[in-house]
Amino acid sequence: MSMSGRLLNDIRGFKRECEEGTLNAVSLHINNGNGLITKEDAIEEMMVTIEDKRRELLKLVLQEKGSVVPRECKELFWKLIRALNLFYIKEDGFSELEMHSTVNAVLKEPIVFHELLEGAQQNVGV
Repeated sequence: MSMSGRLLNDIRGFKRECEEGTLNAVSLHINNGNGLITKEDAIEEMMVTIEDKRRELLKLVLQEKGSVVPRECKELFWKLIRALNLFYIKEDGFSELEMHSTVNAVLKEPIVFHELLEGAQQNVGV
């Protein structure tokens, strides 16, 4: 998951990082391609890698019988994949303006504990 996050960040932030003079996976892949790899080619290859690795992990996470992946790890996987999709579905999520309101809501709006407690009790069947 962390590799997917890193590559998605580099893909979405490529233009900004080029303007800043910062190297990332996309620019390094282009540079190592001896002039044969375009930005689009590099991004396409990275997206294929991301999808292949996501599918591998998904098979492990969805396997129920004889699974070697503990439940806690499966839950972490789902949380991470949701976060990656939230941040990188469109652009570089960390600098995208519309993401600021979402992040502010998560960080600044109060948590309503009785709603959380009710939801937890419903999940447990209390």
